Formats: sequence, structure tokens, C-alpha cells
Amino acid sequence: MKPLYDFSSLAVDRTVAPRDGMVSPDLPEQYFDLGRRALELIHFSAELCDKPHYPNILDLPCGHGRVLRWLRAHYGYANITACDLDRDGVDFCGKQFGAKPVYSEVDLHRLPFANQFDLIWVGSLVTHLRKDRWLATLDCLVKWTKECGVIVLTTQGRTVSSLLARGRRNVAENIDKPALLEEYARTGFAYQRYFESNAEEDYGLALTSPEWVMRTLQRYPDVILRAYLEEAWGMQDVIILYKKAGHFEPLLGVPEMNAVDKTAGAGKPGGLLGKLLGR
Repeated sequence: MKPLYDFSSLAVDRTVAPRDGMVSPDLPEQYFDLGRRALELIHFSAELCDKPHYPNILDLPCGHGRVLRWLRAHYGYANITACDLDRDGVDFCGKQFGAKPVYSEVDLHRLPFANQFDLIWVGSLVTHLRKDRWLATLDCLVKWTKECGVIVLTTQGRTVSSLLARGRRNVAENIDKPALLEEYARTGFAYQRYFESNAEEDYGLALTSPEWVMRTLQRYPDVILRAYLEEAWGMQDVIILYKKAGHFEPLLGVPEMNAVDKTAGAGKPGGLLGKLLGR
């Protein structure tokens, strides 16, 4: 896909951390291409949401700055928070790019954030989480975003699932692919833990169909879906959300239902719809 914007004049710090595992020895420029592409999508989100400035930015997970270095180059004035479970990456982003370092938690509710961010970039996080953690992450992102703030996050949908179904090699060789695809075809959401991961860490690969994502997002009356872009960041889909309190009526459910994955009662006379209609 051709560039959306010309950022060739940006003075991007190309210093790579010694322990950055995202750099491929065979394709070193791909690392910077994906970082630039993320900035293009973020700039696109600014145009979609009429946001000329992003003063307070969260990069979660920041890694060793694959995207954050581009954010720093373009939004030089911004307060950027670097957050990740990888403490070496967080430390590197703090020292090299002037970001505020925050060590992440497996339970994101434990992080010391309020509704403070104008932009949250979430590249390849929910793509590795089981359903309850996927939904809890979305809850946190919405809570941490300021009114009229923007969330840009990536998911894995029809592209990745199609590659797996066609037997594409070197795409998630360390999971139970048949089980993943069976669950995905049946429910629209699928998760399989990596073979090398343990029950405590529980890190793996998650697939989410566009339809499943839409059903989940429609329960958030304070969130406007500005864009769903398939295969926009490498193989991953990109979702752009805009926060506007009370923009929609909660006719289709509320976010609290996500945590327990319950929809029963939302459309019954005695449930949420009944209350809204005065029944």
C-alpha cells in the first residue's frame, strides 16, 4: 500500500535498542516502514476526527520505540507516555525519545491512568489476548481517553485467518491452528495460547472478525467508530475510535456486559430496552 502522507522530511531517531526483538535481520527496513505506517494512520485519524493536535499520547505497548520514535518526530511538543511489560523497552523509550516511562501490568486496571490521553496508539496488543482480557483492555482504553480523544488500535481479522486457512508458513507456527480457525469460524473470536507460553502469562494469538468487533463496539454509547481499515498495518486491521460522551443511546447493551459476555435481557421488556422505553 502506498504512503498516505509524505513524512520523508521528518528527522526520525533511527537508534535501535540492542534488545529490540522487532527488528528482522533479513528485513531491517520493515521495522521503520511499520513505524512510519503507524504515524500515517495516526495522522489520518487526526483528520477524520478533526484533531489538529495530540498533546498527550499513550503508546501501549511501546516496545523499544518502533512507533514512538515517529510520534516523537512528528509531535515534538507532545507529552508521550511509553508503557509496556518489557521494562527494557520502556526504559529505552524514556531515555532515547524523552517519553514518560510507565511499566505496564498484566491487569491494566492497575495502571495509574485517568481520562488523560488525547491519543492512544495500541499496536499489536489485543491481537495476543484471550477474550476477557481483550474486552478488559478495551474498557481501559475508553476510560483513559479524554473527551473528544482518539484511540487507534490494531486487530487480526480476515487477512490473518485466511493466511492460516491457506496453510501459509511462518505465520503463527506455535499455536493449534485447526482449533483457532474452528473457533473463529464458529464465533468470530478465537484465541490460542502460544505453545511456549504458560497459564500465568497466557500470551497467544487472537483473531477477531469485523462483525465481532462491531458487535462489541456497539455496546459503548460513548464511542464513535470512525474507521475500520482491513489490512492497513501489515497484516493487521486498524480501528479508529472517537470518544464522545452520551453520543448514542445504549439500546444495544452497555460496556459492563462485555466483561461477563452477557447479552440476555438487553432486548427483553424487563431489561435495558424496557427501562429505556419506560416498561
